[in-house]
Amino acid sequence: MTFHDRIPLYVSSAAAVLVVVAFAIGIEAGLGALGGAAVAIANALALRWLVSGLLAARGGRQAGVGGLLFAKMTAMLGVSAILIFVVRVDPVGFAIGFGALVLALSIGAAHARLATTLAPASPEGATTKGE
Repeated sequence: MTFHDRIPLYVSSAAAVLVVVAFAIGIEAGLGALGGAAVAIANALALRWLVSGLLAARGGRQAGVGGLLFAKMTAMLGVSAILIFVVRVDPVGFAIGFGALVLALSIGAAHARLATTLAPASPEGATTKGE
């Protein structure tokens, strides 16, 4: 399983913790955090799909996937604005829930780095001084 395959798992885990923290602050903050967490998880799923497509794309198709990344960002900003200004979710709670995306990417990157650093060396790559 690659790092970009794990992103939604990291985001979901971080979102669960942050939503519980937000509900400890208050009901409105908790509901706002649920909205922010939903947007963060949807963003992570879309990001995983688009990054997989970008890595597999060749030639002019990469520009199309790049355009989809722009459309994803626009859609996430639009959904966030609708939730905050139209539905009137608590903006602080929303920020707490959406913060799961940033927290998860940081934890995931640290985990990926530690996994590669602490992984045992493969015998094929081993060299000796006598070679």
